[in-house]
Amino acid sequence: MTRHKVTLRQEQSGRYVDAELIERIDAALAKRAEDAWQTYVATAKVEALAANRPFPVLEHTHWEWERKVSITERLLPYPTLGIECAGHVQGLMLLETDGHFGQLPTQSGSPLVYVNILATAPWNLPGVTDPPRYRGVGTVLLSAAASMSVELGFKGRLGLHSLPKSEEWYNRLGMTCLGSDPNKQGLKYYEMSPDQAQHLIR
Repeated sequence: MTRHKVTLRQEQSGRYVDAELIERIDAALAKRAEDAWQTYVATAKVEALAANRPFPVLEHTHWEWERKVSITERLLPYPTLGIECAGHVQGLMLLETDGHFGQLPTQSGSPLVYVNILATAPWNLPGVTDPPRYRGVGTVLLSAAASMSVELGFKGRLGLHSLPKSEEWYNRLGMTCLGSDPNKQGLKYYEMSPDQAQHLIR
């Protein structure tokens, strides 16, 4: 695993704090993240029920990170990344670097990096924790994916299918929505162009 220094915004204090971006995470780290995330969600649900508060539907708690990393950790076209801060895993991402091509008119047929799954820890999600612990986890991960695309010669091109609750976030990042994909349960497909990638990386 290779580690790089990054920063996240600590929401309660408003300060930026040091974190680590980890390339090629292993199954042990994925299990540690999965166990901590599931425990936190279970506790938060009980507390919300006791306080008669609604608890949001989380769209990515069913993803089996340990299993996915175990399958892909030795496969070069499936890089994984994670972020650690304050001793906890704050976010995870699985990419695919082969077999995906652009659909935007300006990059039709050109290879791109596909974001298979991306998730932030539940304590960073508004509605689960108020205020969230850290901001910027997803942006750091997606910026790393764009940088990897540049390193591969793909000029920063990215593609992904968005969960419904994440659509607004991808729109704010400037990604282009190409509509619902019937082959992916109707999820909306987004792409990032080289210009959009350079803006994100900066």
